[in-house]
Amino acid sequence: MKALDARRVILLHNNYFEQGLTLEQACALAKELGADGVEFRREPVDKSCTGTAYLDRIARALDWHPLPWISFGSPGIDLMHPERSYRDAEIERAMNFFTEAVGRFPLKIVNTMTGRLQNPDPAFSAIEYQHHGSAIATEAHWERAVEGFKILGEFAASQNFRFALETHGLFLHDTLDAALALVRRINHPSVGLLWDQVNLMLFPQYPSLEDAVKLASPALHAVHLKNVLVPPSRFLAICDLDQGILNIRSQVRLLLEAGYSGPWCIECPRGGDRLRFAARDIEYLREILRNVPEDSEKAPL
Repeated sequence: MKALDARRVILLHNNYFEQGLTLEQACALAKELGADGVEFRREPVDKSCTGTAYLDRIARALDWHPLPWISFGSPGIDLMHPERSYRDAEIERAMNFFTEAVGRFPLKIVNTMTGRLQNPDPAFSAIEYQHHGSAIATEAHWERAVEGFKILGEFAASQNFRFALETHGLFLHDTLDAALALVRRINHPSVGLLWDQVNLMLFPQYPSLEDAVKLASPALHAVHLKNVLVPPSRFLAICDLDQGILNIRSQVRLLLEAGYSGPWCIECPRGGDRLRFAARDIEYLREILRNVPEDSEKAPL
């Protein structure tokens, strides 16, 4: 079997399937649409099972509908808790899960987070991201995250996969600057960045695509792609990948020109018929990636 060209790997985020599909149906749909894999959650939203039992369910689904690339995402590893015993237990639980996952699935990159960090002041709603996460982080928060992911980075290296910290509101690594600062302080090749431009646009100020690629590319392990209709203040409308204000074609081109060679994970955190959205989004991204030359790091898009 011909090896996958990493520049053409398309993953479907599990949120495409969270309107009643079973894991078997999710894998069947991913295969039907021509996706290379799925980014599953580390625990199902309904928490109906965890750990080995959850991995067993995924394994059964993949037995029926094999996929060559599997990833895992939230929940991350909560390192913001002040008690070391709690943080140590979180690290141990994660290592146990991923040790088993690596032995069962083609796991290469894990989307992760360091634990929710929300301002306790009720005057700030959870969607006012500029008042949470890195904006309220103390040096203790940074030290906990760095200490934990130095351990986890060594573990990931021993298991031959990589962690990618997602730019995501309500976490220490919310803005691009904060996420990159955290990656630099961890300073481990198995811990890098997952860039999501729409998540950055939830802040009053955010970098352009060009600036974000320039800043992120040296530490970039993975990318989430989605689109949005309007620049958000306290509201945004997620839309089809080809219909929002982000030029996804340019985003892909800029990333490839910067040397990005990881997977493209499209996601769908929105209402409506996500199965229909999945079909449209993957076909649009596939059309873009068809223009990637076999023998070049640059794509004439």
